[in-house]
Amino acid sequence: MMADKMFHTELIKKCLIVFFISILVSGCSKEKQEKSADEVAVAFFDAIYNQKDINQALVLCSERFAKEVKQQRSANQVARRLFNMSFDSVEIDAALGDKKLREEFNQEGSLTILFTGLRQEKLYKDLKKIKMIKQGNVWLVDEILPDPMPI
Repeated sequence: MMADKMFHTELIKKCLIVFFISILVSGCSKEKQEKSADEVAVAFFDAIYNQKDINQALVLCSERFAKEVKQQRSANQVARRLFNMSFDSVEIDAALGDKKLREEFNQEGSLTILFTGLRQEKLYKDLKKIKMIKQGNVWLVDEILPDPMPI
């Protein structure tokens, strides 16, 4: 009788361990949550301006735009030459865009990105407009569009 109880207790413990391991494994195998166009755009600019990591930014570009970015040797050069902006630190916000178009057709759209940052202890604000495209289930930065508010 006592041996039966011990066997039952061990069996329950083993079943619980297998159950928890299977939950962990199934949670890890699920596909990553799809990032929105806004999140990808902010991550791209964050890689350039805050992380200063051109390789991290390249992962978030379409093949065509990645060629343009690769021509620069550093994140600082991308910031100055492609976007004509430099910051010591910056906050990035996907302010405006044709969200309705992206939600309905789920393939491409434009975003206006708002930058609020410091350069030599002075506060600067700027806007950049970019085109986003969707390849498979991933949004990518595809093109720099003309400035939304020309100087």
